[in-house]
Amino acid sequence: DTDRSRGLGDVYKRQLSNNEKTGENIMKKRYIFGSAALALLATITLAACGSKTSSSGTGKNIKATITFVDQKTDMHSNGMWKKYIAQFNKEYPNITVKEQALNNYDQTEQTRMSSKNFGDVIAIPAAVAPKDYPNFFSSLGKTKDLEKKYTSLQDRTYKGEQYGLPSEVNANGFVVNWNVFKKAGIDKWPTTTDEFIQDLKTIKTKEPDVTPLYTNYACGWALVDWDFQRSSVAGDPNFDLALAKTDKPFTAGQPMYTIYNTLYTAAKDGLINHDPTTDDWNTSVSQMAQNKVGVMMLATWAVPQVQAQMSSNKDAINVEPFPQKAPDGKTYMLVGGDYNWGVNKNSKNQEAAKDWVNWLVDKSDFAKDNGGMTAMKNQPYPADLNDAKKNKVVFFEAGSTPADKADLFSNINNGSQVGIGTTQTVKQQIIDSGDGSSNKSFASIMDGLNTCLLYTSDAADDGES
Repeated sequence: DTDRSRGLGDVYKRQLSNNEKTGENIMKKRYIFGSAALALLATITLAACGSKTSSSGTGKNIKATITFVDQKTDMHSNGMWKKYIAQFNKEYPNITVKEQALNNYDQTEQTRMSSKNFGDVIAIPAAVAPKDYPNFFSSLGKTKDLEKKYTSLQDRTYKGEQYGLPSEVNANGFVVNWNVFKKAGIDKWPTTTDEFIQDLKTIKTKEPDVTPLYTNYACGWALVDWDFQRSSVAGDPNFDLALAKTDKPFTAGQPMYTIYNTLYTAAKDGLINHDPTTDDWNTSVSQMAQNKVGVMMLATWAVPQVQAQMSSNKDAINVEPFPQKAPDGKTYMLVGGDYNWGVNKNSKNQEAAKDWVNWLVDKSDFAKDNGGMTAMKNQPYPADLNDAKKNKVVFFEAGSTPADKADLFSNINNGSQVGIGTTQTVKQQIIDSGDGSSNKSFASIMDGLNTCLLYTSDAADDGES
């Protein structure tokens, strides 16, 4: 994914919501973890899940047994993984794939990574730091070579080596139910945040039984998606580097302020779900499918889950950009990789593990079945982006960070505990402030973020000098 926690030694103390696990089968991003966390967890008794025997043979005749660890518990339950493995075995009949799907994936797999036996192939947890990639994973090749075939490789590259391939590629933005908007008399997506808030007010007035904006506050992970709008609002694929050098990025007029103020205003004006602390993912999906929710901040991967519960007008579920033009007057949508498949460097079945990864990305329907796009280059975008394309939205990927700056943003982000793109805490505080659950003002939250980030930025600058 485009925005990962990458610091070493800093573990955010957070409380997992009781409702969080309801969204584990589709959980997209991102919890904090670093080398210190692994060291602390090394004393935990772990179930070995890596292969103990080396493979034999070469090419399509290779014989091996590999363990594949993933976050897709729904695909484990509905038999989709068995279907994929059967298809893979038509090409590689002697490779046995033992699939394990984990609830609370990031936290559980991060714990397992304190042992060498954490699976032969895994979905790389969101918060693994770039400089830790070589400590855990095998290189899949030179990034410059793989870029000729694949897109969205920025997340898992380090010093020219590629340590993961995207399981799917998604466009980040608002998942929109146009049935709701059109019933309220709205037939065009807003281009400013003021227009967006006004549209939500119109929905609330004309359709009082509809939640204009469902926050998914309680499950937490979905709130992090608000942060993934920052490059789009800035119109800058390298915005994280600019943000790390900005003294007060949470000031009016700055992209992060614009994003957070929109969430705050929606909460303040009563345009979000009632009692957000008790909401849950499954409810949000079913209510949007029933035309009871207007928008949710997510990405293209969520569209099929809503459509699967609809009997008609499924094409009314689209993904639209954050309603704010960049300084150059254009509207952008960030397109980036989701979880990346990686190969455990300690696996004794390197070739077989890499064959499975390559097959998943190159030949399986995983991305399509999960509402995303394959990482293969020159692939068509899904139909749910047609409206954005019609409105001349510019789709772009995150830029490549210079090698000597690879950890700058993540070290500042983690060291300050601001948690941009990594934790839900600040977003929850903003909602609490807006709906009156907290006495903390929005201004004080922004001031606090500026102070924390500035202090850590100065420390990072001192470390670089």
